[in-house]
Amino acid sequence: MSVTVVVNFVAAEGRAEQLLALLREGRDASRAADGCEFFELFQREDDPLKFMFFERWTSLDAHHDNMARNIDATGHLGKILPLLDGSIDNGVLEAR
Repeated sequence: MSVTVVVNFVAAEGRAEQLLALLREGRDASRAADGCEFFELFQREDDPLKFMFFERWTSLDAHHDNMARNIDATGHLGKILPLLDGSIDNGVLEAR
């Protein structure tokens, strides 16, 4: 059964363009990962410091495997964290 994951990021003031470039890299790597069915990056029109990943995976394990292999182990996450204002907000969505 597929899972939908949403991840929200808020860029620190003056860091939106740097963050956007890294988020695009992460999106592209994740799209190529096993188990990825859909992966899109959005930037809020009313607040350009706010970004969101909207993802669909074949399983939560596939999502976690992608994070471990393509985002954490490569150091990609470590490049993103200093550009944020606050922490990353993420979760799995459930249709009602």
